[in-house]
Amino acid sequence: MDANEVKQSLSENDIFTLLQELGAQPKLKGSNIICKTICHNGHSHKLTYYSNSHSFYCFTECGHMDLYGLIGKIKGLTFFESFKFVCQRFGLSYGNSKYGSDKVDMSFFEKFEPKDMAAEIKLLDKKILDSYYDYYHKSWIEDNISPKTMKKFNIKYSVLDNQIIIPHYDLQGNLVGVRARNLNQELVNSGKKYMPVFYKNRFLKHPTGACLYGLNFNLEQITDYGAIILCESEKSVMQIDTMFPDMSIAVALSGSTLTDTQLEIINDLGIERVIIALDKEFTEVGSIEEKYYIEKINSVFINKLGSRFETSVMWDVEGLLDLKDSPSDKGPETFMKLFHNRILVA
Repeated sequence: MDANEVKQSLSENDIFTLLQELGAQPKLKGSNIICKTICHNGHSHKLTYYSNSHSFYCFTECGHMDLYGLIGKIKGLTFFESFKFVCQRFGLSYGNSKYGSDKVDMSFFEKFEPKDMAAEIKLLDKKILDSYYDYYHKSWIEDNISPKTMKKFNIKYSVLDNQIIIPHYDLQGNLVGVRARNLNQELVNSGKKYMPVFYKNRFLKHPTGACLYGLNFNLEQITDYGAIILCESEKSVMQIDTMFPDMSIAVALSGSTLTDTQLEIINDLGIERVIIALDKEFTEVGSIEEKYYIEKINSVFINKLGSRFETSVMWDVEGLLDLKDSPSDKGPETFMKLFHNRILVA
């Protein structure tokens, strides 16, 4: 089967199940499926699958894409790798391999040569940040992020747009992107709680899967401890820095997946231990939601990290966190309890 035939062979139920496995929290809406914007590690249900055209549309950032484009964005794969992933997932043949004997014209896929994700990052002029104020919003202070930590991570405030400004840097300290936390409730309600900053007629977006937020600031402590904590969001990194400034070893994936580029960055650090500290995605231990989340942790993290690291997971089995909470949301005592009781998986 070729790529187009594979897409058309998948039922709405196939797509729905795959989106569940990818953590997209899909919902049926008529003949379409709406889900979280996992294409750019977003959290709003602004990604729609149109069953008539077998295509997706992201209403917040990425625009139109097909199934292979979506898989590629999530997992950092080339077109052919995404095609192969889909075929393997559904037991379909894609070429001369153990998965089948159908012939595929490989010249088609040669157009989609692997790209170095890091090469796609465009460096920004740091003077952009001079447009914003060194004002630390009370909502984040109330959320256990200190002004000292916000100053360390160069957090700013936009008076004009009522936004908390979050600069993203690469390991060398180059400015590569700028995200905003909208404070206007109407934008939050429309699924735009976090978004790239709009500056001089362009969005200051970057491939978030090509960096680890906070690594440039926390590198020294990470190497000293020989360990790194992987969180989903920038806020978690800053909460941990506020609570434990002498053990500030957290970075953010900017989502709930570990890309191949991020894995390469971790490999190059020369550390021994990786602690996974993702947001809670289940309400009850033993539930179907927990089962799906365990499968996701295994496929997205454990299988990738392999035996190269001592890998552990902060897992709430005592109901200490609410749904969607990060391990750092409930303060230092809860965080340390989850940290000390974390599950060693590799």
